[in-house]
Amino acid sequence: MPWITPQNLQGFPCGVTIDGHADTCPICHHGIRPIYLGVDAINERKFVERLLRCPREECQRLFIAHYKYNHLTDTYSLRVCLPFFLEDLGFTVVIQEISFDYCSIYNEAHKAEQQGYLQVCGPGYRKALEFLVKDFLLHDKTPPEKEEIEKSPLIACINKYVSDARLKAAAERAAWLGNDETHYVRKWEDKDLEDLKKFIQLTEHWIESEHLTREAIAEMPKGKK
Repeated sequence: MPWITPQNLQGFPCGVTIDGHADTCPICHHGIRPIYLGVDAINERKFVERLLRCPREECQRLFIAHYKYNHLTDTYSLRVCLPFFLEDLGFTVVIQEISFDYCSIYNEAHKAEQQGYLQVCGPGYRKALEFLVKDFLLHDKTPPEKEEIEKSPLIACINKYVSDARLKAAAERAAWLGNDETHYVRKWEDKDLEDLKKFIQLTEHWIESEHLTREAIAEMPKGKK
């Protein structure tokens, strides 16, 4: 196992053993051999942190590999890799206008995932999906319909009120995978967070497409003679 010499608070090197090097970038999620920037910190018998950089030209972001002390083996085990800076994802103006809450909730889930909170970010993505779909469906609905949409389960709203086949297929699958993130027993054991985010992004895409199509048609309701 690798031997490193991080510095303690007084600036003295402390030789310790770690159980391995970080091999995945927490920002771009690619397998990498990170660039070591020559900065280690140690709190003896508690943790070691190393400052690293993604070597991919498309990324090049800094991140910190956090190792926790294992008293059984007297080594430091890699616990999580955290971005040096957590940033929000960008959303189009159209999506922000349709559901600003969706954008906020999705970014909170995204930051939780970046920090390694993989058990809580899934339910966060699922909540973001519900806000996106319901805020989209509530537009131009009558008060009784609005009340039904607000109170009904997400899947029921999708089945009853979504007419576009592509949007319906994407939103249904996003809801299925999102529900898996909140339940004790998973139905889709071969799917993970990346699949959930993929179907949410597809749902977002088709919602924006349908919204823009409606607006464009409304501007030209009839042909000219």
